[in-house]
Amino acid sequence: MAEKRIKAKPAVVFTDLEDGSGVLLDLDSKFYYSLNETGCFMWKAFERKGDLDADKLVDILIREYEVGTKEAEQDVEDFLSSLAKEGLIQLS
Repeated sequence: MAEKRIKAKPAVVFTDLEDGSGVLLDLDSKFYYSLNETGCFMWKAFERKGDLDADKLVDILIREYEVGTKEAEQDVEDFLSSLAKEGLIQLS
């Protein structure tokens, strides 16, 4: 996976829900986005770090969920692409 630095957009607010899911609110657009458990885990990982590279996120996902490298890479790539498309993160 090519190295991509991930940084959450400052105007995005995350709320962790009790059932393991979560919600993102983009304060600029006023749109809400729902996250499943894995999406919440990944969001929290790069939110805690301030910025994080995609390869490190893959490693964290593999350890937490005990999935294979290819599956973790695909999940991270899909998740980041979706967030970037909506303007919720910056990739560099």
